[in-house]
Amino acid sequence: MSYICDMETQAPLAQLIRQLGDTLRAERHAQGLTQAETARRAGIGRQKLIQVEQGKPGVALAAYAAAMDALGLAPTVKPAEIRIAEFPQLERLTWNRPGTATLTERDALALYERHWDLVDSDEMPARERVLIQRLVEKYGNGVLHV
Repeated sequence: MSYICDMETQAPLAQLIRQLGDTLRAERHAQGLTQAETARRAGIGRQKLIQVEQGKPGVALAAYAAAMDALGLAPTVKPAEIRIAEFPQLERLTWNRPGTATLTERDALALYERHWDLVDSDEMPARERVLIQRLVEKYGNGVLHV
């Protein structure tokens, strides 16, 4: 496997880590805490907290956990979700789910596959095509079952 391929594979993970760092920084600000105070509470150095808040991928998971604990946060794991309104064809497929704003990625792929005959691929925006391809690669082992 090439280095470039490895970088492409890691891009979504790096984005998740950056989101976690952004969330921790926002919570620290919401609590009115300084970096120094939060780092002291977490038992890590201020520079390490800065790296955590920047979402640096080389930082140990323990540092992220310590920062979360210092801010009184508990980790929660939930399936990745998709905002229905951002994808016109997916929105067509969910007409009978009023009030539903998001779907898990797995459920979205299942809807595309189950109701592919209702998808207007000529009208599908490029962004939605990319989404479907990503879902197929991630959950469908590279095969869209239609």
